[in-house]
Formats: sequence, structure tokens, C-alpha cells
Amino acid sequence: MKKMLFTCLFSLIVSIPNLYAQGRKVYTVLEAGGMFGLNQPDALGGNRSLNGYKFHLMIGRNFNDHVYVGFGLGNEVYKAKKSNVPFASRFSMLPFLADVRVPIDKNFFSGGLYLIANAGYAPRIGSDMFKGASALGGLNYRHPLSFNGPDLFLTLGYGYQQIVLPYQVKNVQQQSVSLTIGLFIN
Repeated sequence: MKKMLFTCLFSLIVSIPNLYAQGRKVYTVLEAGGMFGLNQPDALGGNRSLNGYKFHLMIGRNFNDHVYVGFGLGNEVYKAKKSNVPFASRFSMLPFLADVRVPIDKNFFSGGLYLIANAGYAPRIGSDMFKGASALGGLNYRHPLSFNGPDLFLTLGYGYQQIVLPYQVKNVQQQSVSLTIGLFIN
């Protein structure tokens, strides 16, 4: 695991000069938002849904404005109401993400409408961070802030999150709707 993280970090450091040399071929996404739980997982006693917030940073490549593919790092926190179950009501995760964005309509209400998909995995880091797989799909509206400048975007998505609980038979299988706002720098 340490070798994989070191390899990813080394690849990022080595590729930074190439990112600057390619100009508009590289994009950066900063986004923050909320997640609203749709189901009440059985692993939590079946009476609590998880709501939370997230922050993502993604870097990727623009392929002729037809598809955007990248990777990133996120911070996601899920919270549940207090109850009498013997484990945590707050779940923090640090997922590594793959990001894909495909334009649907580039002239949608003076902005652009995009289809997005994210998939990732969060390793267990210490005793406070939980592990699990995640996936998200949704629609993204981007509005340009200036000519050839960053875009402000709003994303509505449906996500799935697996949270592996240590020393428990069942894992948390969370489904949620997320609403995020952010900057798309191209």
C-alpha cells in the first residue's frame, strides 16, 4: 500500500512540468457540498440515515473538449443521529477518485451541461478514517466566470458509498443524493 501511494505521489511530482507545458489540456476541479442519505442502512440498526459533507480536489486531462478524464483526492464525512448502537455515528473517509466528465450541451443557458462519473476507494488510515468503495453519477452545470477563465459549477448526483466497519459482520451500504458547488479551472 505504501509503495502504491509513493508511486502515485512520485508520478504526480514528475508530471507537474508536463501539466504546465500543455496549457489548456489540463483541468483542475475544486468542489464542496452536501450529501443527503436516502436509505437507512441495516448495519446502523436500520433507523438512521447518514447525511454529510464532502470536499474534492481533482486534476485531469481535457481531450479536445469531448471528454475530461482525471484523478483526485477527497474528504467525505458522514454523520448519523445518536442512538444506542455500540459504534460511531461519524464516519470520515479519504477516497482516491477517478473522474470522467462528458459534455451533453455546451450552450445550455449560457453555460454547459455535463454528465459526470466518479469512482474511488478510501483506504483505512488510522483509527479515525474508514475504508470503502464509492461511486457517483450525475449532471453538472458549468457557468463561465470570464472568457477563458474558470467556470463556476453546480452538480447534482446520485452516489453509493460502502463503509467497512471494523469488527462488524455487516458493512454500511449508503445511497445518497449530493449537491456540490465548485470551480472548474481549465
